[in-house]
Amino acid sequence: MFRKMRFILTLITLISILLVSCAYEQPAKQDNGKITEFNKLDEGEAEITDTPEDTTEQSISGLYAAERTGVNLYFLDEAAGQLSPETRKISGNESETELAFYILKELTEGPETSGLSPVMPENVKVNRVEIGENILAVDLSDEFHESKEPALARAALVNSLLDMGAFKYVKLYIDGQEATVSSDIDSGPLGLLTRYPVEVAEITALEEQNFNNKENRKVNWELFFRDNSGEFLLSEVRSITISEGKAAESIVNELIKGPITEGEGYYPVFPKGTTLQKTELIEGNSGRNGIALFFSKEFREKFTMNPSYEQSLIGSLIYSLTSLPDIHFVKIYYDNGYGFYIDDPVHGISLNRILTKRNYPDRMGKRIRIYFGSDQNLLVPEYRAISHDEKDVAYRILKELATNPVTPGAVRVLPANIPADDFKLEVKDELAVVDVPKEYFDEIRLDNNRVIRDLYALVNSLTDPINRTGITEVQFTVEGDVIESYMDISLKDSFVMNPALIKEN
Repeated sequence: MFRKMRFILTLITLISILLVSCAYEQPAKQDNGKITEFNKLDEGEAEITDTPEDTTEQSISGLYAAERTGVNLYFLDEAAGQLSPETRKISGNESETELAFYILKELTEGPETSGLSPVMPENVKVNRVEIGENILAVDLSDEFHESKEPALARAALVNSLLDMGAFKYVKLYIDGQEATVSSDIDSGPLGLLTRYPVEVAEITALEEQNFNNKENRKVNWELFFRDNSGEFLLSEVRSITISEGKAAESIVNELIKGPITEGEGYYPVFPKGTTLQKTELIEGNSGRNGIALFFSKEFREKFTMNPSYEQSLIGSLIYSLTSLPDIHFVKIYYDNGYGFYIDDPVHGISLNRILTKRNYPDRMGKRIRIYFGSDQNLLVPEYRAISHDEKDVAYRILKELATNPVTPGAVRVLPANIPADDFKLEVKDELAVVDVPKEYFDEIRLDNNRVIRDLYALVNSLTDPINRTGITEVQFTVEGDVIESYMDISLKDSFVMNPALIKEN
């Protein structure tokens, strides 16, 4: 009996050991090298979702703007003597361009609230809407000039568009031409319009001061400076004073001063010491007049000998001046050092002809802000320029990150021996999926702080609002696989912008 019981106990023990052995899973074999630091997700978990489980604390929308559920349209409240907003509901899925078209259309159709009156004619058509960095350009039909109160129409239009929260200025065109104060071209340029007060009396006083004071008119104007490479022209808005109608002189003198701020991607175009000596209007064909500019000898003597920079100077003058309603071309002369003005070529650039935008196409650029690293494992912002018409901004950001930084002391965040094209990028609504090659991690020494810095350099560059990519979250994968962690850094969930890592100037 005792032997039988012993046999049964032994059998039970053996069965238990076998069951435990079957239940135990050997760890999956991993690749050699530093990639062994990865902790890969199980197949059931490895699914990228557009919405991570918990991004409440990090959501970039919380950092920069609330989700739009409505727009404000400004109409005249005669009883109150002011422009009053009427809120219209929207889906929240509209692009900025679609939203601008909607606002303009609704302004022409008039208010839904009793006691409010329209200020824009109902037959105004919207020809075009174009988005810049801080500027929303709007091209309307000539019927806009039929507004009974042009100042109120401009104020309602500008305030309604700026309430979108994405822009600082509105640039108004009428049938393709930059708008003037009235339909009379001699009434003077409007420049860039910014937010108006809402009281009718204050609106009238503001326009009287800025536009009807012929001795000293104040306007916001686009000045064009070069980027670091000289490939593109970048728009910088500046408040300028036009004295006694000399708009061209005021603009050129502001260009000679150079950009207002350093380190934000704008670079001077004029050689040091250059002065504008005088100007002359030139009558052109069919009323298309131009302006002759006469510069000091430094214009030629102190040129950089860099063809890109020199082309930028000529382009800067053309783009900054031909926005004036009566200037369609530019002619340049300079002092030859003996008191005579000549238009001889400057380092191969022909000046003995009139110059228009057609001579300098595809020069318009726009800024993007990307992030490199510092030795303190912080992020160093750096501005670059890309074509104004660039469609795939996110891809261009990756390309720029694969270059060397210009900022002194900044360091690369993408290894020099790994091409940008090895990083695969897919954008799904507001989520960017960046697939990283294994070699990227082989190039990084095992330092958590550096890995975090370099990953967030990608994240911040792709999600920075100034870049207008529409991306708010970044998910990293490694050669197509969703990874739970690298070392002890979680990669399972998507990343959002981290302003705390940005180095202060």
